[in-house]
Amino acid sequence: MPKVSIITPTYNGEKFIERAIKSVLWQTFKDWEMIIVDDASNDKTVKIVKEYAQKDSRIKLIELKENTGGPAIPRTIACKEAMGEYIAFLDQDDIYYPEYLELKINYLEKHPEIDILSSLAWTFDEETKKIIYVEHGGPVNTIVRKIVIIEGDYFKPEEVDEIGCIFRYLIVKNNFKRHSLLSPEPITLYSRHPSQNSYVENKDAMKFVKRIEALINEFDEGTIKKIGDKKFLNYIKYVRKIWYSRLGNFYCLANKLLERRKAFKNSLKIGFYWFSLFFLLLSYLGFEPYRKIEYFLRIIQRKLFWRTKVFVYKLKYPESYKKAKQILSKLL
Repeated sequence: MPKVSIITPTYNGEKFIERAIKSVLWQTFKDWEMIIVDDASNDKTVKIVKEYAQKDSRIKLIELKENTGGPAIPRTIACKEAMGEYIAFLDQDDIYYPEYLELKINYLEKHPEIDILSSLAWTFDEETKKIIYVEHGGPVNTIVRKIVIIEGDYFKPEEVDEIGCIFRYLIVKNNFKRHSLLSPEPITLYSRHPSQNSYVENKDAMKFVKRIEALINEFDEGTIKKIGDKKFLNYIKYVRKIWYSRLGNFYCLANKLLERRKAFKNSLKIGFYWFSLFFLLLSYLGFEPYRKIEYFLRIIQRKLFWRTKVFVYKLKYPESYKKAKQILSKLL
């Protein structure tokens, strides 16, 4: 029985999947299985995975006959098949540092009170292979005990990302301290590219609105009132404030006038958030001015704020940055 199961949903990932597999094969921690769920790809993804699976029995492929429309269902299928005590996540276009699993598994073994362990990633531009940001990077930076996935009721395709599963688990346990950050030092590489679903420019505004609303409705006022852990309660309220703000922005991008202002106001009712206030005021300019200004500000954010953060982290963690550059140089 492997110690950790690595979950990788993939769809038309022929450009990326091989390097994701390689970043698992080069792990200093060897007691793993990698479960790759192909979501009915129509490229060479399955062929590539099968070649590696034939060479290493720890790599397992599950092929879905029909596309499910996102990573939630493939992740759930893989987690139900997983044999490991721990569950790690690796999307098809992301990369682990060689010591990633060893660092995290050792930490969790020494801290039985921690069930969810996060870390940070160097974000890189897929085309240029340049580091452009430092962020959480989604599932790639999370390892959990398998019980988290089971009691968190797996992943719901109608919701955004994996956060609902983790929140459901923490609410069941009513203990925010079960989550920890390993270190602020990045130990993974998170890819950003124009074909990526997480790119704002690629998102179907109304489809994303529904996914955010699903989270807001599940973690409503009645649910969060049951939380006794004050720190966790405050965090959930903070997250709901951001969810409403994002909801307002996507309503704006969908040209839904009344809904967007209501969402921004709901965000401000929970607590002050400069983004919500600014974009609420901006929404009164109309759809076209809003869309142009919002896009312009997003470009400024990426060129100024992101670069500043990379510069700061580069100074703080020069060895991690050097390692990231070395890995990326091999991809050119």
